[in-house]
Order: sequence, then C-alpha cells, then structure tokens
Amino acid sequence: MSFTHSGIGSYWRPYELEAAKKHLGEETVFSDAEYFVWRHNTECVSPSVFSQSQQIEEQYKLIVPNGKIINPMSSYKYTNNKDACFDVWKENKISIPRFFTYKNREEFEKKKFDYPFLIRLNDGVTGEDTYLIENKEQLEECFPKVEQAYKLKNRINTEKICVEFIDTSIDGGYKTSYRIIVAGNQVIVGYARVSDDWLAITKQFTNEKKPYFVEQNKRLNKIIKDNHDEIVRSVRVLGLHHVGIDAITDKNNKLYFLELQPFYFSGRPYNHPNPTSPPYWNPYKPQELVDWLTKEKNNLSHEIPLYYENWLNKQNHFDLCYKSLKESV
Repeated sequence: MSFTHSGIGSYWRPYELEAAKKHLGEETVFSDAEYFVWRHNTECVSPSVFSQSQQIEEQYKLIVPNGKIINPMSSYKYTNNKDACFDVWKENKISIPRFFTYKNREEFEKKKFDYPFLIRLNDGVTGEDTYLIENKEQLEECFPKVEQAYKLKNRINTEKICVEFIDTSIDGGYKTSYRIIVAGNQVIVGYARVSDDWLAITKQFTNEKKPYFVEQNKRLNKIIKDNHDEIVRSVRVLGLHHVGIDAITDKNNKLYFLELQPFYFSGRPYNHPNPTSPPYWNPYKPQELVDWLTKEKNNLSHEIPLYYENWLNKQNHFDLCYKSLKESV
C-alpha cells in the first residue's frame, strides 16, 4: 500500500505526514501509488494550476485505473466557489441560507430579498470583501466595493453573490460559528468560535467569553451527535473526503452549512518558514485563549473532552482522519 500527493500553497500539518504514512503506506512515485491525495490550498490555485491539476488527475486515472483519489480535482469547484457548492447542497436538500448570484445592479434588484443579507465574492475567505447589509444606506455604500473587488480579484469562475444573513446571537450578545472536520464517513471533531460581531472567528476570543466558549463547544457536540450523518452527507454529495466545514445555527438550533475547505488550518510545523507554536499549533493565538486552555486543561478536558482529544491533540486528530480515510475511500 502506498500513496502520492500534490498541492500548492499547502504543507504537512503537525503530525499529519506520520498519520498518512501509518494508514496509507509509504510515499511513492505517481505510477505506483494506490492513493492520490490532493492537498491544494484553494487560496493559492490559479487558473493554470487548476488546469494542470485536472490533467494530472486524468493521467493518474489512466495509469492507475483502480487508484483512489482523495479530494479529487473534479470536485475542486465546490471548495472554491460557494455558489457551486450551494447549488449541489440545495439539490440534495441540505440546509443552506438563501442565496443568488448576480451580474449587475439591475439583476441584483430583481433577485434581492429582505434585509439583512451579505454581499460578497463567491471565492473569498475569512470575510474578505464581505459586507453585512442591513439597510439601503449600507447597500449604497458597499455595493460598489464588491464591484471593485470583482474587477481586481477575478479568479476561477468568480461571481458576485448575495447570501441570506442568519442571526447566530447567543446569551451575552455574542455571535458564534462552528468548524466541523469530516474525514471519510466520520465527523472527527468540531469546535466553536465566539465573537463580538457576525464574523465569528477564533482570534476574537477574550477572557470575558470563557463561559460562552465552553457552552458553545458543548452545544456543538450535541449538534454533531444529532446531525452526524447529514454532516457527512454534505461532504459526500460533493465527491469530497477530507474537509473542514463552516456552519452556523440560528436561535432555534437549525443548522446551516456555509462552505468547506480541504486544507483547513490546523497549525504550521517546525520546518515551516512561519511555524506556529505548540502545544496546540492551532489555536496559537490569541494568547488569552492558549493560556487558558493550557492552565485549565485538567478541568476543561473533562467539560469539553472531544475538543482536547480530537482537535487540540493534533497527533490524535490526524490519526483519526487518515484512519477513517483508509476505511472509507
């Protein structure tokens, strides 16, 4: 048993290569590999790289007709273009916010729904060129910004997109979002992010959010338990195998799927030009979060054990991921 891999803008995350070798065998040449693992960082893929990758995949299929491809390029668009992903999810009755793409202001006005909503590019990340629109004034201010971003950042099938805004407010007035990791036929882990504003990301953690962080991670464990098969299905209908899913819930605990990333960030190893810090690699900031997770490990690991065992412990995390991939792909 053996594998090969290819990817641009990616690297072996802490303990990941060891897990890949343990479960998929040794690295080998292209023509001898039983598994082909695509490891593109979507932010780094140009049209030419995408085209070359498609050709490489077709060559592999011809040379190794029984080979197994993890996260194939035939499904790349679902990780890069949110509207393409939404289309498949909608067709398969997987819960998503309402959305539409548009070419110009006239088409936007014909399709738009009630405030609030988000306008953005379909291939942006981490809130890039994304604007929450709650009234006419904000629309007039932000609509030209998306138009300008589209002109400057037209990449692979870039589109302008409008997405229904889902209110994720929790006690304390905070907002929340979730990252859920799926490998093969298993949800490996998920973790919650608590924020002051609608873009809920880990770096917005502060000491005041500690009880809400614990509460939301417990809530997510229940969400995963109640929706496990649907979460896995959301990945399988796209033809993918190993991804990080971004999801949210509304005030009624309804789960909405937003997007997925095949090369989800989980820290950079020692040999990376810009490594992150152990013990957790990610999160490695903000320092308040890392210090708290370290100092209170004995207590917190009992309250939110999966977070510690299947996410913060990267050795265990990737071992679980590649074991599941071996069993299911």
